[in-house]
Amino acid sequence: MSAKPQRAILASEDTAAAETIVEKERFLPYKPILVLHDILIVTVAAAAAVWVVGAGQYIALSAAQKALLFGICLITIAFFPSFNLYSYHLIHSARYHLLNMGKAFCLSLVTLAANMATYTWPLFLPPRWLIPVLLVFAVVLFVFNRIFSERMIEVLKAFGFACIAVGLAGLIGPPQEMFVLKFWQQLLLAGFLAISTLVVTRYVTVHYVFNVVYRRSFRRQVLVIGSNQEAERVTNHIIRLNAPFWVAGTVDPCGGGEIRTTVPKKVLGRLGDLDAILGKNGIHEAIVTDECIKKTELITIIDMLTTRGISVWFLPRLMPIIDIKLHIDNFCGIPMIRLSSNRYTRIFSILKSVTDWATTLIGFILILPVLAAAAVAIKLDSKGPVFYRPQVVGRNGRLFTMFKFRSMITGASKNIHKDYVTSLIKGDIRPESSNRPLKIVNDPRITRVGNFLRKTSIDELPQLINVLKGDMSLVGPRPCLTYEYEIYKDWHKKRTMVKPGITGLWQVVGRSEVAFDDMILLDLYYIYNRSIELDFNILIETIFVVLRKKGAH
Repeated sequence: MSAKPQRAILASEDTAAAETIVEKERFLPYKPILVLHDILIVTVAAAAAVWVVGAGQYIALSAAQKALLFGICLITIAFFPSFNLYSYHLIHSARYHLLNMGKAFCLSLVTLAANMATYTWPLFLPPRWLIPVLLVFAVVLFVFNRIFSERMIEVLKAFGFACIAVGLAGLIGPPQEMFVLKFWQQLLLAGFLAISTLVVTRYVTVHYVFNVVYRRSFRRQVLVIGSNQEAERVTNHIIRLNAPFWVAGTVDPCGGGEIRTTVPKKVLGRLGDLDAILGKNGIHEAIVTDECIKKTELITIIDMLTTRGISVWFLPRLMPIIDIKLHIDNFCGIPMIRLSSNRYTRIFSILKSVTDWATTLIGFILILPVLAAAAVAIKLDSKGPVFYRPQVVGRNGRLFTMFKFRSMITGASKNIHKDYVTSLIKGDIRPESSNRPLKIVNDPRITRVGNFLRKTSIDELPQLINVLKGDMSLVGPRPCLTYEYEIYKDWHKKRTMVKPGITGLWQVVGRSEVAFDDMILLDLYYIYNRSIELDFNILIETIFVVLRKKGAH
């Protein structure tokens, strides 16, 4: 059957279903199935490579060495998440799917090449050439970062994976044997088999099995919250692409009435009926298009939907600061801002706490000399304690004592900061009305050493103690002082839903350059999209921000 008749049949099925609104349909887990598929293909490819080249040496390896070799094979799919190759909203497009698989495979090959080069460079490069080559490599990375900054993290990951593999090989096997190098033929063959097989099987699985044969089982229910031209455009776009979504209907927030679409869509109610609409209909995702919705109502909608496990999408104009400061997401080819559901917050919180504690403990030990030097400098520069320990507001409004290196003279008045931050929160100080960063500059209370500590962000390092105590996280919204919290609007307080962090999204993309309300929106974007990968990216970006001294005062 040709593609056009198939699409005609699917369109007629959708039209027939337009008059009814179904209860929550069974929706098959798209991403886990693809993950299992990819791991299975890599496993089979690795086994085939060992069998073809010869299994004698492989059998003689220890269990840890076998596991490491298999882990290197898994690098073939390690960059799939970075290129959204598990995104239900993007890979229904065959062109996008194949193009981004190619990009992910290229980075996998870079990782494998870096791994092999670590072992073989002495055979091709005289020792005296090592430093010049590394300097050239650093310059290339710097240029790449300036031109393709959004992909720099992926490049760093490639070399990071290679370093981890080399380090593990050294730990589980005698370094002089370089057992990984003995299996270069198996690794290359496994990579070739995995890449070629993944291209074919993924294409068939996604574009035939998921999108055609079992389309109804993999199709998500979408609710459009809007009655304007954008609501019409988005709905018609989904229908025209034959994307794996079914628009169940619309919610009219501003009295605009029904929208004109190629497949009729009913108005299910107004914003006040949203809770009942969600209870009646099997909604998986929602798209907000109307600009008439107030910011407080927008936050309420986000809360209601995400707590029910429903992801929310916004057009960039509804949250312009996100559009300006971040690489936004994509819904079936339309640039949108995504706030994910909080379905797995408990699992994520446990994993994040364990990762925070382990990373912080190692980091704290490594920077002890820096902490000691800073403490001595503070004592020699001015009278007073080494630490500044204010009471700040943590998760869910709970107070705790935060540690910072003292950067001001002892007994300094809080009124300068209190007056300034009050004006900032109330919106009296904004970027367009000020030619300076939205932070107090040339503060007479700051000591000479304190000025250096602030510019290098060393004054924040004692907060690692708060992370070890469980009051803070490495990444999260910055904690606020009690007098700041008292003048917060209700929707501002949403930023305290999670543990505060030493660094956060605002510090990376805003850092003293955005208005207070926009800072809150950046924090909320992080809260609704937090993941281990996002935390890792923020930590890496924080290093570059600190080195550039961006926004530090």
